[in-house]
Amino acid sequence: MISHQLNRRLTSQDASFLYFERPSQPMHGVGVAVYEGRMTRKDVTDTIASRLHVIPRFRQKVVPAPFGITHPTWEDDCEFDIANHITEETLPPPGDERAMAKVVARQLVPPLDRSRPLWKMIVVHGRADGNTAVLSMFHHAMVDGVSGVDLMLVLHDLTPTPPAATDAPPWQPTPMPDTLTLMRDAVRDQLVGAAERLTDQAFHPAEAAARAQQAAMALFRTLPTMMQPAPRTRFNGTISEERDVAWAVFPFAEIRAIRGLLGGTVNDLVLAIVAGAIGKYLRHHQVNTQGMELRAMCPVSMRASEGRGSLGNQVSMMIAPLYVGVLDPVERHTAEREAMNRLKEQDQAGSLFAMTRLGEGAPAWVQAMAGRIEVPNTLLNTVSTNVPGPQIPLYMAGHKVLASFGCGMLSANIGLFNAIISYNQLLTIGATVDPRQIPDVWLYADCLKESFAELREAADRAASTAGVAGVADHGWPKLKAASHR
Repeated sequence: MISHQLNRRLTSQDASFLYFERPSQPMHGVGVAVYEGRMTRKDVTDTIASRLHVIPRFRQKVVPAPFGITHPTWEDDCEFDIANHITEETLPPPGDERAMAKVVARQLVPPLDRSRPLWKMIVVHGRADGNTAVLSMFHHAMVDGVSGVDLMLVLHDLTPTPPAATDAPPWQPTPMPDTLTLMRDAVRDQLVGAAERLTDQAFHPAEAAARAQQAAMALFRTLPTMMQPAPRTRFNGTISEERDVAWAVFPFAEIRAIRGLLGGTVNDLVLAIVAGAIGKYLRHHQVNTQGMELRAMCPVSMRASEGRGSLGNQVSMMIAPLYVGVLDPVERHTAEREAMNRLKEQDQAGSLFAMTRLGEGAPAWVQAMAGRIEVPNTLLNTVSTNVPGPQIPLYMAGHKVLASFGCGMLSANIGLFNAIISYNQLLTIGATVDPRQIPDVWLYADCLKESFAELREAADRAASTAGVAGVADHGWPKLKAASHR
């Protein structure tokens, strides 16, 4: 359940996604859920409406502080109408995955309307398989990956016939504060925040010093990387207002089997798949990848267990190397695993989180101004998120969720975003691209499949050598590799 104890004032990290948003670089992704059979707009609307009382943020909009003296607040939208947030459309023939992809891509631009709560859903009919898709958009200021999964669980049932819902109390929106009240609250929150920081330094000097040391270590450890620009690729240019998406689906049982045979974590394996796919894609376009090492920004949740069920962002990152020039799949996987182990031993995510927290004391107007400045990105090439979802089936209005995957945000000269989501024994890599940089996104999806197939075959060889069960013994048919190299 989503916690009712929601902060009214956006945190510095939440607000940053508003400050860095541009017309061509919206800060929302698109989640796609495919439901069994035909589900109507009314089905979706009735389900969401019945749960609004446990998701207060769905009826709140962002209100800037006067003169930008601090971060915005979430305020009840007294004119909230759920009909403004749930629409529907029908796919053009033939209603296949590529037609679906075009509809999804259109929702990634422009930004969500800030005069209303920052979410939207589209019920999509006309699929060739007769099923229904629902596209969900939530602004990053409202949710991160982990809180997005929590939200998914709130909006769905665990059985096709859940217990009857209890009547929710009538909604009584809090009237929108006038300018004087907003100003008073902003000044109060600024003073309280400053007092808390001073008190923390005065009465907890050891903890404050430890955070400062951790931030300094983060800077020290990442400085060599920051000083050496990442290689520029065809997908590291100015972001346009165009988007294209594609996805590749893999049996999660096979992912786990390959991981068990080759070692490491699921995320290590996913990075090896992505690195292999990028290498194949670049070589298909006659790019020499020998010795090439790219960099991926990998978000890492910093949410403590007691923070589950709350919205907002509590996220850091790791800067993961992608060994796209290593052709042998086992060598590439080993290199990825060893690199990620080093970053974990260094606690790069925790250190970078401490460094970002030191900046929370900067005035909001300074942070907002920084968001408007175009700073060339020379550090990163792509983004790779990995969000573990529920491994059991979910239902909405009695309709089973057959598949769930996501498409991410493009910004900072990064024209390729890899969104990895696992749900009910399937793992999907959703690729979001700027088609001016990657005009053939489905070729990239084929490269993902081929990269996976190579790792699977390598795991089967390792199993055969060790005399143990191979990947195929998990009961899944082998996926055909694409022919692109």
